[in-house]
Amino acid sequence: MTKRTDDHSICLISESAEATERVGSLLGSLLCPGDIVVLDGDLGAGKTVLTRGMARGLGLTEDVASPTYTLVFEHLAEDSAATDLFHFDVYRLNDADEFLMSGLDEYFDRGGVCVIEWGRKIFDALPASVIYVELSGVGPEREVCLRFPEGDEERCARLRELLSHSEGIRV
Repeated sequence: MTKRTDDHSICLISESAEATERVGSLLGSLLCPGDIVVLDGDLGAGKTVLTRGMARGLGLTEDVASPTYTLVFEHLAEDSAATDLFHFDVYRLNDADEFLMSGLDEYFDRGGVCVIEWGRKIFDALPASVIYVELSGVGPEREVCLRFPEGDEERCARLRELLSHSEGIRV
């Protein structure tokens, strides 16, 4: 059962951390250089697990951990088939101004995919066309709601199709 409010959104239930990583991998396989993905949810909701999956979907092989104390980790592609990933955790920033004053917005122009944990805190510093993901739940199950920018209905539909055939994910 998909809780769809429009052609840009998908809400699903991930039954395990492995399934959440799979959601990320499928999303990552559809991401393009320059995309910005904003992740929000409580502590332990699965933001880093989802990002680990996105890294795999982008063709990256190195381990992904939360950049909590460094603000951003650069996961650089080792071959032309992969895409760079810039993984932010802005939990410790106060607001969008602090993000901009730190110069972190310069990553948006580096030709990789930017994934920003706790991105709601800096939403005013982000371009309008971000992919927004909200994670919620306790225990092994998570509700994952993805919202694509207007005009991105085709990519949303492709992800919905991929997810509908994936084990441990109820779409």
